[in-house]
Amino acid sequence: MSSTDARGEKNAAAVAGGTGVAAAAARVSAEESAHFSAMNPKQVFGEVMGELAERDGGLSVVVSDYGRRLNLDHMRKVLPEGFVQCGIAEQNQVEVAAALANEGLTTFAPSYATFITGRVYDQIRVNLGMMRSPVALVGVSAGCESGMLGASHMALEDVSLMRGVPNVEVFCPADNAELASVLRLLAAAPRPAYVRTNTLDGVSLHPDGTTAVAGRAQRLFLSEGAPEVSLVATGTICSRAVEAARLLAADGVSAEVLEMLTVKPLDVAAVDALAAGGRKLVVTVEEHSVVGGLGAAVAERMSARGGAPALLRLGMPDAYQNADSQAALLERAGLTSEGIAARVRERLARG
Repeated sequence: MSSTDARGEKNAAAVAGGTGVAAAAARVSAEESAHFSAMNPKQVFGEVMGELAERDGGLSVVVSDYGRRLNLDHMRKVLPEGFVQCGIAEQNQVEVAAALANEGLTTFAPSYATFITGRVYDQIRVNLGMMRSPVALVGVSAGCESGMLGASHMALEDVSLMRGVPNVEVFCPADNAELASVLRLLAAAPRPAYVRTNTLDGVSLHPDGTTAVAGRAQRLFLSEGAPEVSLVATGTICSRAVEAARLLAADGVSAEVLEMLTVKPLDVAAVDALAAGGRKLVVTVEEHSVVGGLGAAVAERMSARGGAPALLRLGMPDAYQNADSQAALLERAGLTSEGIAARVRERLARG
């Protein structure tokens, strides 16, 4: 057996064998959910890293200059040797992170989402994909959050890129509580992963707390009656999908919202269930290009299974966007609550 195969089997065994322990470690309580809801994702990342540093002397956070903005002061005070600064060199950042992870350290590598995926794609393919190095890449300011800096800083292809790398899981938390839970999960059961984060609306969708589970969808909203329309969303745009479903319900259209925490692995059982129950339409919603993301993953599964209802994919256009605010970019793409509801009504009216 090659060293790569052995490492992959070891990682898989650690994840499978530690499922119960990892789930317990990943739990975010209702009190913690309220606490995290007052933060932005960068603050959440730093707080969780500080929490982990207090009990894991093998924690390593590898940054590429961006570390100053990630609320890591406490982590650096508790575990100064665990903070590794690579400078503006994301490719080197991934190589260093992989080397530390391969030596048994619990390793996180955060940076702008567009850079920690696109700029370092070959390093990810080789280290996380082929070598199965258990690094958790954390993409900050994903989607349109950095839209004022122009197309170079918008991460609208990152999910598509990461979906294409074998052995890498893709997490898109819907709010800060879920982000904290995902980070705890990946510390308790390290594996090659990409965690996509951004700030949108500041809505808490898990006020009662949450436990992150890869490959499992959860229902965030259900109107009265069997759902005619199922909105399947991922990431912080889930809050707008929920509001859109409320608008549809007020118009007499029964609707539900399913959150896909992981685009990979996809909850195929949940997607298969969408073909049952008399639904007229399935709608995917994401702050990502309509090419290659959640919509593509759902379409691939529905096509392979057959017998599914019509599918409407909502996301960012397949084009580079001019610099603008996140709010303006999403509004132009029709990704407001009202815009989503309007597109659904239009599609239903066409039959």
